[in-house]
Amino acid sequence: MAETIDAWWPETLAFITTGITNARTEGTNRLIKDAARVAFGFRNLDNQRRRVRLACTHQTINVPAA
Repeated sequence: MAETIDAWWPETLAFITTGITNARTEGTNRLIKDAARVAFGFRNLDNQRRRVRLACTHQTINVPAA
């Protein structure tokens, strides 16, 4: 356990000092990976991108009519 604490000490000290974590970024990365796994096999890359954006922001992309 001491080795783990030594390995993570700079990150731990940064949190103690600033109170800032990267939890939001890690959560977003997890959502992106999950959405990409679900969308795997889509031939249309735009649809895959839309699916990832929807999963991360819960907002749709308005596509102009052709």
